[in-house]
Amino acid sequence: MTQQATIQRVLLLAHGWGYNHRFFDPLVKALPNAIRETTLLACLEAGYFDDQAPSGLMVYTEGEWTHHPLETLHSLVLAHGNLPWLGFGHSLGFSKLLDFSVRWHSLISLHGFTRFAANALQPEGTAPRVLARMCQKAEQNLPEVLNEFHARCGFNAAFAVLNEQALLVDLHSMQILDCATALRAALSNGAELLAWAGLQDKIVPLPLAQACFNELLNSQGNQLITLAAEHAELARTPALYTGALLPLLNTP
Repeated sequence: MTQQATIQRVLLLAHGWGYNHRFFDPLVKALPNAIRETTLLACLEAGYFDDQAPSGLMVYTEGEWTHHPLETLHSLVLAHGNLPWLGFGHSLGFSKLLDFSVRWHSLISLHGFTRFAANALQPEGTAPRVLARMCQKAEQNLPEVLNEFHARCGFNAAFAVLNEQALLVDLHSMQILDCATALRAALSNGAELLAWAGLQDKIVPLPLAQACFNELLNSQGNQLITLAAEHAELARTPALYTGALLPLLNTP
């Protein structure tokens, strides 16, 4: 009988709007076997695609994702609180990681943001009127809006049955989202910040990523990592990201 490897770290993933846990499949499969076998891999599932997975927590075990109630996350914190916890959030998913009281070892933003809409004091971001129009159109024809969004991201996620309420609630939330204070609190508790931005990202353009992360990254002696990438590049080219991610996953 093969002895099960000892878990050495927890990697909590969080997908962005319009995707689900399957978005991370290419990354998970690209990880070395030794990393996969010693990492507890879990993903916050928003349940946007009812035909694929309900909302909750997906845990990667023996090459498959299994669904658990979101409350399972608290059990994992209790069971593995002494291990390094790494949060890896794509787009809106990065802000969702900050909703949990975990003593993070590292927080990793993949084309993410701490705010999305522009305002008078922070002009970077999507104009409120543009986001409002998108929300209004989504209430009338969500599949069309989602297909258009996927095209702008550079990766189409297959879906058949949508949880329209979940999608609309999260889309509207981006009009007022601001998790900068929560991020600062996590960093003040010892978390290291890593952030990627795409030069061809049509959803989170470089100026927005810089405004959200540059000051905090510089305070830790880090820099924003820029790539010739679109918003959903991870799903097509995970190797672009593993070079910076693997040293964190090799943390004992």
